[in-house]
Amino acid sequence: MGNRAMYNAGYPLFVLAPIFYFFGKNLLAARLANLILGLVSIVLCYFVAREAGAGRIGRLLAAAFWALYLPACLYVVYLFKENLMIPLMLGIMWCALRLSRKEDFKTAVLCGILFGLIAMVGNAAFALTGAVALALLILQASFSQRVKLLSVMLIAAVIVAMPWVIRNYLVVGAPILNTNGGFNLYLGNNPVANGWFVSIADTPRGPTWESLRKRGEVAASEVLKQEAIAWIKANPAAFAFLAIKKAVYFWTPPVHKLDVATGMERIVRMSWLVQYVLIVAVAFLSLFLKSLRTNRQIIILWVGVLGYTAIHMLFYVIFRYRLPIMPIVAVISAMTIEAYVISYLKRSVLYESVL
Repeated sequence: MGNRAMYNAGYPLFVLAPIFYFFGKNLLAARLANLILGLVSIVLCYFVAREAGAGRIGRLLAAAFWALYLPACLYVVYLFKENLMIPLMLGIMWCALRLSRKEDFKTAVLCGILFGLIAMVGNAAFALTGAVALALLILQASFSQRVKLLSVMLIAAVIVAMPWVIRNYLVVGAPILNTNGGFNLYLGNNPVANGWFVSIADTPRGPTWESLRKRGEVAASEVLKQEAIAWIKANPAAFAFLAIKKAVYFWTPPVHKLDVATGMERIVRMSWLVQYVLIVAVAFLSLFLKSLRTNRQIIILWVGVLGYTAIHMLFYVIFRYRLPIMPIVAVISAMTIEAYVISYLKRSVLYESVL
């Protein structure tokens, strides 16, 4: 199919290229860059929690949860786009929370810039547009002011992403961000799709894949997209059931390879499992606490989580793809613990006053 526009260029373009330019092909330097991005993400968890209305306990817990979450630590050694997606997505959620309370054009510009960057890093993050849209609906402002804020965001995003779109137009002949959309849609929606990533060689397109890719990236992606859409239209029930399976897979606890892991690897995997279950379970408890269930800021965070889940229900699931949304879940979890602590203390004080 070709590699001229197939992959998301953001992480190599904004992180690896500068590192390799100044330090050569130095893996340690690239990992240190990932470490810096990770530290930025920890700080952003604190500020997202603050913007969501968390007190000091919730803010510190949010940062601590992400600092101690094992995959967030371990993925620093891998040159994966998720290392850049995480701080960008946290930044977008911070902007959404800020815009829900304050009519701020500077925040709108920042949000647009972040969307422009994320457009080149990871398409799945476009799912956060739902959270931003809800924020603008919640904002106490006139319709015209909301439209202006949205327009500013769109203009900023287009300005940031347009150079890469122009580059792709000159290279592959189409004004697009990448050519993997149709490819990924087909992998997730074909007669042998099972919810997880499957190789194109294992699909009905496998035998003719080499001939199709010779037609070029744009044409191949379009053909695969149309075949995926045709399968969805012909099998709506199977598509719906498969989408539900993908949602379940997306949030399945990380129990894979536990049965074969030994020694330190098993300890790490068990620790990851415990961390994951606790963070997700506590975040889920926020739905049962009235002070959080009716909190508009928490709702915005949940819309971001649900939107990110929904986008993977359309394509396919890889455990690594869940990592960028986990800091948002960690923020919700931290705020839930804080809310329960405050509720408990209030009840204790009331009980003592009655006595």
